[in-house]
Amino acid sequence: MKATTIRFENTASRPRHALALIYDLEGFSQFFNQPDVQDYVPKFLNRVSEAMGLIISGGDEYWKEDDPGEMDPLLRPTHEKFLGDGALYLWIDGPETPLSEDFVKILCNRLWVLKANFTNVVKAAYDEIPVVDLPRRIRFGMARGTVYELATRASRQKEYIGFCINLASRLQKYCPELGFIASARIGLPKATLDANSYLRVAAKQIKGFPREIVIVDADEYERLDDVVRQQYFDPVEVA
Repeated sequence: MKATTIRFENTASRPRHALALIYDLEGFSQFFNQPDVQDYVPKFLNRVSEAMGLIISGGDEYWKEDDPGEMDPLLRPTHEKFLGDGALYLWIDGPETPLSEDFVKILCNRLWVLKANFTNVVKAAYDEIPVVDLPRRIRFGMARGTVYELATRASRQKEYIGFCINLASRLQKYCPELGFIASARIGLPKATLDANSYLRVAAKQIKGFPREIVIVDADEYERLDDVVRQQYFDPVEVA
């Protein structure tokens, strides 16, 4: 009798260019280990997923402290996957789904605002979840590069592999004091970064990605303790 396991087709798809986004909920394990967790975890995950859905599909930016507004729809992701304490979103570049500079800029800005105001999402969750220790921070990592599609033999389910997915995963864990880090590979020019208060620095301790140039919020970066900043980053020298 053959062992039952995941089996992929022998050949992966041709390489395709993609933008990978991963979020992680800080403190989710502590939340998950509380009594009667089965009654509350789905509700909280749905609340976070709803916020991500509003960022992508448009709607009320209710978590914004100052001047909340109605967000216009953005490009829908090609692939979404739940990761246990977060999720992966993948946008694959193509004629009908072009990854324009404007799309990437708006997505970055919306994610940063959600990260900065995530406590308001948590406050809204308290209306239906009577638990004190809800995850209070969300972290985002974003990268861009080549991905390959893996088709499974027994279903239509698709999986993707690629360095940008691995990099996005590592960025969301890197320097937790920041909470939003994107690889400079996402392709935003310096003028756009400057206009939106982002800064390019070199992350020097990402496993497998030595001295990766990343994008961080300039004000948050400057507020880091000097020891923390020097531990994780180097300035990018401009010739």
